[in-house]
Amino acid sequence: MTHIRSVAVALIVVAAAAYLALGAVVTPNDVYHALDKIPLTHRSEIVHAFGVGFSLGRLVPDRTLQLVNRLAADKGTTADKEGILLTIAHALEDDLPVTLLIDKTEEGLARNVPLYVILNGSGGTVRILGLVQREKALVAVRDDLLYAKGIFCISRTGQATATSLPRTRFDRIVTEVADVICDYVESGASPLDGHLIYQQVQTRLENLSQLRQPVILPEDAALVLARIKPADLTEVTKKVYGFINKS
Repeated sequence: MTHIRSVAVALIVVAAAAYLALGAVVTPNDVYHALDKIPLTHRSEIVHAFGVGFSLGRLVPDRTLQLVNRLAADKGTTADKEGILLTIAHALEDDLPVTLLIDKTEEGLARNVPLYVILNGSGGTVRILGLVQREKALVAVRDDLLYAKGIFCISRTGQATATSLPRTRFDRIVTEVADVICDYVESGASPLDGHLIYQQVQTRLENLSQLRQPVILPEDAALVLARIKPADLTEVTKKVYGFINKS
């Protein structure tokens, strides 16, 4: 009887844990409610764009909720908080991946970087790209590099081909190449050194494709590296430098 009772207690504990786990599942509605902590002028636009992001898998509710809560608690201005959320929303509306934007926001918050700098960057002694410049970098990589070289993203119901990749795979390439270029620009190196930029892109893509569980498939990395040239990367990098001067 003691054994049976112990088993029964154990089952109850497991069931309770499972119930709590299920109860803790974050939904998009949790994110929308959290947005109420920030007096937003463009709340409906942000909610609509976030809904698109959730439906496409470009936003994950629990991570987005954490981001919104951290922004709400930050001592920065409401305008900068809304600016960050709007930049992410605009990227989603422009059919862009937003992982890079969320990563950099969380990184900045963790390092206590002012929200204004997270959003707009800084052109001081230490160059910092903000979300505004990074969003434009994502556009440049997608349109002026991948699309220009015949590498596309298929629709949800479309058929993948050698040069038309599923959304998640295409998004990852856009994100990683844009991140490399943004890191390069922040380093202050010359945008004219296309071969060095190419080497850095090549290293990033190949390293991610050689993991035990590849973040980028080897064939996707090979496709991009075969299509793009150092001169192409120079042009995109020059554009990103131009975004700094205009911000």
